[in-house]
Amino acid sequence: MTRTVYTNYWINERDDVKKEHGSFPTETEAVHAILAWWEIHKETRKDISYVRTNTEALEILYGDANYYYRIEKRETSKPLPQTSYQVKTVGEIESLRNRHQLDEETFLFDELSEPYRDRLIVAMGDAQLVRKYSYTRDGKPIIKAFEKAR
Repeated sequence: MTRTVYTNYWINERDDVKKEHGSFPTETEAVHAILAWWEIHKETRKDISYVRTNTEALEILYGDANYYYRIEKRETSKPLPQTSYQVKTVGEIESLRNRHQLDEETFLFDELSEPYRDRLIVAMGDAQLVRKYSYTRDGKPIIKAFEKAR
C-alpha cells in the first residue's frame, strides 16, 4: 500500500546541494517542521514567501534566492518514522554520557526539557533521528554523534 508524504528539502543552488530534512504526512506539518527548525536555531526570517511551482512543490523562499526549502509531494510504501518517544532513565542517560564522554555543556535528547524535545520532534519528524545528535542546553543540535543510542 502506498501513501502520500511530503518531504522537506533544503536547497543551496550556489553549491548545487539538496539535503533531505524529513518526510511528513501533510504539507502543513512539513511547513511547521521548517518553522520549528528556525525557532530552535533562533533564526528570525524576514520576507518569507511561499511559492507553488509548476510541479506543485511548495517552495519557501527567505532572503537570498540561492537558498530555500522545497516541499515535494511523493508516494512511498515505507511507513513514516515514529514521532513518539519515551525518555530514558537516569541510569541510561548517565551511561550514554559516560560512553560518549560528554562535557557539562553538551546534552542528550533525553536531558532536554520537554518543550525542546517536542520542537525537535516537530522539526525532524523522527524520534530515532533526534537521539543521534548531541545538543546545547536550549536544544540546538551540535553534532550527529551517536549512530546507535540504545
